[in-house]
Amino acid sequence: MAMAKRSASKIKLRREAGLAQLVFYGVGNIIGAGIYVLVGGAAGIAGNAVWMGFLAGAIIALFTGLSYAELTSMYPKDASEYTYLGRAYGNRLLSFITQWMMLITEIVAAAAVSLGFAQYFQSILIIPAWIVAVVLLMLLTVVGIVGVKYVLRANTIFSIIAIIGLLIVIAAGLPKLGSVDYNFSPNGITGIFGAAVLVFFAYIGFDNIANLAEETKNPQKTLPRGLIISVALTTILYVLVGISAVSLVSYQGLSKSNAPLALAASSALGPAAYDVLLIAALLTTMNTVLVLLLVGSRIIYGMSREGVLPPVLGAVNRRTRTPIFASILTFFVALLFLPIGSVGEIAKVTSFGSLLTFVLVNIALLHLRRTAPHLKRPFKAPVSIGWVSVTALLGVVSCLALLTQFDSTSVMLGLVLPVSGIMIYLLLNRGNIFATDPKLHQRHE
Repeated sequence: MAMAKRSASKIKLRREAGLAQLVFYGVGNIIGAGIYVLVGGAAGIAGNAVWMGFLAGAIIALFTGLSYAELTSMYPKDASEYTYLGRAYGNRLLSFITQWMMLITEIVAAAAVSLGFAQYFQSILIIPAWIVAVVLLMLLTVVGIVGVKYVLRANTIFSIIAIIGLLIVIAAGLPKLGSVDYNFSPNGITGIFGAAVLVFFAYIGFDNIANLAEETKNPQKTLPRGLIISVALTTILYVLVGISAVSLVSYQGLSKSNAPLALAASSALGPAAYDVLLIAALLTTMNTVLVLLLVGSRIIYGMSREGVLPPVLGAVNRRTRTPIFASILTFFVALLFLPIGSVGEIAKVTSFGSLLTFVLVNIALLHLRRTAPHLKRPFKAPVSIGWVSVTALLGVVSCLALLTQFDSTSVMLGLVLPVSGIMIYLLLNRGNIFATDPKLHQRHE
C-alpha cells in the first residue's frame, strides 16, 4: 500500500531547541488562553477554593506528564502518541485513532483561540472577528514555515510576557492574602472537581513538548526535563494566581467577567493594570495559536513519516528545514473550524479528547513496562511496584475520573474525535481495518 511507504524525503528537521528553549516552549504551550479566560468560570464553580481545582488539575497532568517523559526518552519522535501506542501494541488502527484525536484537538483549539484573539483585538480596532482570525492564522503559519528557531524566539518572548501578566496578578494579591476563606467552595468537593475539569484545559500542552522531539538537542534527556520543569513552573503560577484572584475580587465577580484576571489586577492597581493585562492576554493568546499550529504540523509530519498519511506531508523544505506542506494543511484545516462556538465549550471538547488520549498513553506505558522491561529508558517515571508504574496507574484512574465529570453534550462532541479517526483510517486503508505496519511490530527492538 502506497500509504505505508516512508516519505521519499531524506531531509531532516533541524535540532534547534535546548533545555531553556524547551522549558519556555512548554510554559508557552501550557500558559495560554485557558488561565486568562477560564479562571472566572472555575471560580464560579469552586468559589474561593478555585486554587484547589488548579492543584488537582496539575496533579493529574503530572501523572500523565511522567508517562510522556519516560516514553519520549524511549522514542524521541514526532507524532508521539502514534509512536507510543504503536510500539506498545503494534496495532495500526489504535495508534492512528489515538494520534488523530490529539491532532484534531490541537487544530480545533487553534481555530477557537484565534477567534478569542480576534475578540480581544476588537477592543483595539473594530474589524470582523473572522477576518482577524484568518489573518492571524496565515501570519503565524508563515512564521512556522520560515523556521522553528523563529517560532522558539517568538514563543520565548510571548511566554515571558504571559508570566509577567500572571506575576502582576500575584503581586497585586499579596497585600490581601488571608482576607477570605480559601477552603470555601459553594458546591463542595463536587465544585472543586468540576473546576478541575474546566481548568485542565489550562494545563493541556505539556504533552506537546514530545512532538518537538526531532527538533530538540539530546532529546532523550532534554525532553523529560523540559516537560517536568514546565508543569512544575505553571502549577506554582496557577495556584498563586487562583489564590490572589479571589483575594482581590469575589468569586462571584470573577465568574461574571470576560477578563477576570484583568479585573482582579485593576481592582488593586487601577485602570492601567486592566489595559496591561488585556495586552498580556492578547499576546498570550497569539502565542497559544502559534504553538498549536506548530504542534499540529509536526503531528501531521510525524504521521506521514510513519506512513499513515500521504508521503508529501512528510516533505521538509531544504532551506528552512520545516515541514512546509504539513504546515499549510494545518492552516487550511484550522480555517474549516473557525465557525466553532465559545472558548469554554471548545475547552471541554479539547479536554475530553486529551483525557481519552492520556488514558491510552498511560496504559501503553504500563504495557511496555510489563512486556519490554529490557528497553533502554533514559528517564523512568518514579515509584514502581514490580513492573507497575504507580504514577501511570494513577494517571489512568484520575483521567477516567475526570471523564465522568463531563456533561452529555461535551461527551457526544468528544466522541466525534475517535469516530472521525476511524472513518479517515478506513478511507486511507480502503476499508481494511486489519491493515498492518511492519515497523510497529518491531516495537521491542
